[in-house]
This record gives sequence, structure tokens and C-alpha cells, in this order.
Amino acid sequence: MELATLYIVRGQGFGSDFTPKLIASTIAIALVIWDWCRQRRTDYAFVFLVGTVLWACAELFLAIQGIRDMPIRILMGKPIGLPLSVLIQGMSEGAFVAVTGLFVGDRILNRSSRIGGFQLGVCALVAISASVVRSRQFLESKQAWSRRDVLDPRALTALMLMILIVIVFFVVYRAWRKRIGIMFFCMAAMAAVWTIMQVVIGGRWVEIDVAGHGYTHASPSITVAVLAFDAVVEIAFIYSSFLAIPVALRFLRNPVPLPRTPRGFS
Repeated sequence: MELATLYIVRGQGFGSDFTPKLIASTIAIALVIWDWCRQRRTDYAFVFLVGTVLWACAELFLAIQGIRDMPIRILMGKPIGLPLSVLIQGMSEGAFVAVTGLFVGDRILNRSSRIGGFQLGVCALVAISASVVRSRQFLESKQAWSRRDVLDPRALTALMLMILIVIVFFVVYRAWRKRIGIMFFCMAAMAAVWTIMQVVIGGRWVEIDVAGHGYTHASPSITVAVLAFDAVVEIAFIYSSFLAIPVALRFLRNPVPLPRTPRGFS
């Protein structure tokens, strides 16, 4: 029986261009500063820090082990090295999603800011869609600029460990269930919209390689299954650990969002 390997592929707009990632990183930092100024809490700061460190390390591992093949990394038109690129990936692909999901989720949980939270969530989804559509200018005939092996056993082992952390956290830390739960759903919505839009413009797809015979496009059913797994498990579920870990380490102790009276979205 021939073994098949599945790959998630990115086009140039998200595969090699790090300028949008830098913008996302800046937005995440702005949300951290906003929360500190208005709420005087470090919740988002720790989520940002843990998300950046863990995801930068994950991307470094993927690159060194050859699990993710991304030969070209460009920032503002200039090539950058691996250390800077994984740091930006940690802040954008990891911390940005987690901080934004928590930011929107906290406002949905808080009764006085619930309407504003939903409005902010819709705005975030629209902004994600618009940014993906704009990235069409970077696409070059479905060329693969980043290819990741979905079934690599080393990556799957790390994935299972992170899943276990989130499950244990959800069971043990009951007071945090609502907060991490709404964070999960917000991140899943963001990941789903981003993935769908990427597929629509041809910037993201799934390839299959059977016994090293070369890359071919996966069937629609396999593509949907792999990308759904990526959005729900590899993003939303795993990124929930960025909140679980600082709570377990007792850096964060207050499970109640927005203790101060909000003004608008604050």
C-alpha cells in the first residue's frame, strides 16, 4: 500500500510576504496597550507573550526540521532571515489571533459591552476578508510559496501535547471555561473566514504526494477536511493554550473579563 502525504500550501500573498504579518503584529500590540491603559490588566500582554514565544518556536522547529518549506521570506520588498521571520510569525500567526479572539470574546461575555463586542467581531471578520482579497495581487498562477507537511509525526506529537494541555485546563480551571470557550469560538470564526477567503482567491490549497511521486491537488473532500482541521484544531484549539498556560503558571488569576466599566468597546 502506497503511503500518501498531505500538504497545506500557501500562495505568495501569505506564504512569503511578511509585510501583512508585521501589520497584524502591530495590531496585536495595540490591543495589548489598549487593554492595559483602559483595564490596567496584563491578560492580553501574557497571551501575546506566550503566543509569540510558543508559535515562534513552533515555526522555527517546522523550518529546521523541513516540515514547512518556505524558501523565500520577504518584508517590505527585502529578504529577511529565519530569526526575524519566525518572530514575526509568532506575533502575527500566533499572538495576533489569540489576542484578537480574547479581546472580542471578553466584550461579548460582558453584558454592558456585548453589542459592541459583536460589532467589533464583525469588523474583524470584514477586515480579514478585505486583507485577503487585497493579497490577490501577489498570486502567481497557483505557485506554492510555502508547503507544510500535515502528517509529519513530530508535528503531530507536539500537536497532541498542546491539545492535552487545553483539555486538562478546561477540566481543572472551571472558572475560566466561559472565557476560554468564547475565545475559542472567536478564533475559530476568524480562522474559518480567513481560510475560506484564501481558498476563494486561490491563495491556499491542499496537495497530496503519494509515495514521493510528486505533488497533485487533493480532492475537494480531502481539502475541506484538512483545512477544517487546520482552522478548528491547529489554530483555535491550540491557540487556546496561549491563555491556559499563563493561567496555569498563575500569571493570570482573575477569570472575570473587563472588571472596569467599559466605554464603547473598552
